[in-house]
Amino acid sequence: MISDRRPDLSIEARAIPVSMVKPLCWKAVGRPREVSERRCRGFVLVTALLLVLILTLLAVGGVSLFGAQVRTAANVASQEIAFQAAEAALQQAQTNLLSGAYPLSLFARNSGGLYETVPTSPPVWTTVSWTSTSAVIPVTALTGLPSGVQGAYLIELMPPVVVRGGTLTTPSNVYRITAEGTQATGGAPVILQSVVIQ
Repeated sequence: MISDRRPDLSIEARAIPVSMVKPLCWKAVGRPREVSERRCRGFVLVTALLLVLILTLLAVGGVSLFGAQVRTAANVASQEIAFQAAEAALQQAQTNLLSGAYPLSLFARNSGGLYETVPTSPPVWTTVSWTSTSAVIPVTALTGLPSGVQGAYLIELMPPVVVRGGTLTTPSNVYRITAEGTQATGGAPVILQSVVIQ
């Protein structure tokens, strides 16, 4: 026989005295167990300290990453300035060479920034002292660049060549121009080269 009585599903709200509430802490297996309130406070303290330590490490890592990015940006800007100085030196050398400021007789001295190449020797620009004004030609005007930025160049007279449409009796002179730009901070120099056939 089936009973018509339904189970009582109503929940009575009643206050539980605080003295009856026992703290629960979780075991490693995940089931709660009753422990002393003092022991739970220790667990919370350790957890809070670990969270503070993790947040501190993240903050320190973020600050050092930001510092590295600032240094990288400063190095890139400084390198760009050195590149502009080398480009200005290269342009000044090309202008002076094409205007006839350096006749062929000056290259025979092999000093003062004008050199004749010897095919069996290393290129002059690899062995010359770029800080010596008697070995290179310093750029006189670097407009638009910060003070302390320097540029210099040297020109090497290469063996003559016959250009297309030319004759063997009138070969063209070949010049290799090497320009260097240095940063005001003394970082790595920028070296640019061009070849002029005249």
